[in-house]
Amino acid sequence: MNGVKISRISWIETLVLKNSAKEHFSQLTNFVTVVICSLLLILSAKIKVDLYPVPMTLQPLAVLMIAMLCGRNISVSAVSLYLFQGMIGLPVFAYGGGLPYLLGPTGGFLFGFLLASIIIGELADRGWGKYLFKSVIAMLIGLLVIYICGVLQLSFLKGFDFAIINGLKPFIVGDLYKLILAALLLPQIWKLGNKTNKIN
Repeated sequence: MNGVKISRISWIETLVLKNSAKEHFSQLTNFVTVVICSLLLILSAKIKVDLYPVPMTLQPLAVLMIAMLCGRNISVSAVSLYLFQGMIGLPVFAYGGGLPYLLGPTGGFLFGFLLASIIIGELADRGWGKYLFKSVIAMLIGLLVIYICGVLQLSFLKGFDFAIINGLKPFIVGDLYKLILAALLLPQIWKLGNKTNKIN
């Protein structure tokens, strides 16, 4: 009886340990993914065209892609980590960092990244990223959210006309190209991911 009892306990313990290991591995994978996505946001901020007062960067493309590929939880965590690094003074934004930067002319766009990642990520979790048309709609919504947040803060600081002329019009065409590029890449990335899963 004692031998059977020990065997049963060992089996339960083994099962618990396996599940615990899987959970820890999943948490570690998510953490690493968040850090990598945050680094991509930093890199995309440094690839820029100098415009006043808002530079043209690859950040909208990075935010759209991360949210559609990773979903809400990871994308929101990545953008939040990125903003936190900038808020405490690390030079992760296009022209530096610090709390005054977030309260300046470009701060609304940065906060818009967070709101856009929530919306796009939620739609991605519902499977929108696997279809070209739905991907375009989701990212277009996210892009509009970024524009609205950015223009609102810039309007408060510089006036509405200034915000439209300098914070919206110069970016529309370029961002639409980025959106189209992201929408074309997403289905291919999903297919590649599915092939990798089948091989594994």
